[in-house]
Amino acid sequence: MKKNLLASFFIVSGVTIGGLIALNNQSSVSASNVNDYIHSQNIKHNGIAFPIWSGFPTDDMGYRNGKGRPEGVVVHETANPSSTIKNEIAYMKSNYNSAFVHTFIDDNNILNIADTNNMSWGSGPVGNQRYVQFEQVRVHSKYAFAKEVSNAAFYTAYVLNHYGLSPNLATTANRGKGATVLAHADVSKYLGGTDHVDPTSYYSESGKKWFNQAYTMSDLYGLVKEYYDGMRYSKVSFNDATGSE
Repeated sequence: MKKNLLASFFIVSGVTIGGLIALNNQSSVSASNVNDYIHSQNIKHNGIAFPIWSGFPTDDMGYRNGKGRPEGVVVHETANPSSTIKNEIAYMKSNYNSAFVHTFIDDNNILNIADTNNMSWGSGPVGNQRYVQFEQVRVHSKYAFAKEVSNAAFYTAYVLNHYGLSPNLATTANRGKGATVLAHADVSKYLGGTDHVDPTSYYSESGKKWFNQAYTMSDLYGLVKEYYDGMRYSKVSFNDATGSE
């Protein structure tokens, strides 16, 4: 089995079982209807599984600062209302020469399929050299969207903690400089090399449809901060997690 360095991590209030990471949600006051719903319903994120696929390229795939040194996380969504997480992963494995990301997320899964110590090809040449990247598969209910957002926020916080990065949202004020949490749209706007604007529309439309309020990257960042601030480190030994395919 190919070992994934993301399987070596520090955590105290969660548990690791069969490659899954779990951490209790942290609560705080939020101005977001979605975040408030997550808190009021006590929605828990899923664990992270690491079914690393050995078919992704590894040679010359280090970030601009070196292998295992990403500078943050880019948030994507698939823009396909009828796809499933299994179908998206299968498609990406068949077409990785065009594009691939590290991780896929929906309301029931956080599946890290590519080693985050290596870059992926999902946000153009500038973004690829800097960031861990994950895709969200579109979901179709109020609860599912809230659960997916919780999963996305937890995974983002986990990656930042794992690589010793502090949360810093890309904004108009910083124009992405020093940002560690970015939408694909932020990469397009501030860094260039790509023209995609996800997950802006998906977040906004889903929030309005089920919560009467557009969801934004700022709202997601609020959850990221909650998870990040709630994490305390206690060393866990290196393991294979769920292994590779």
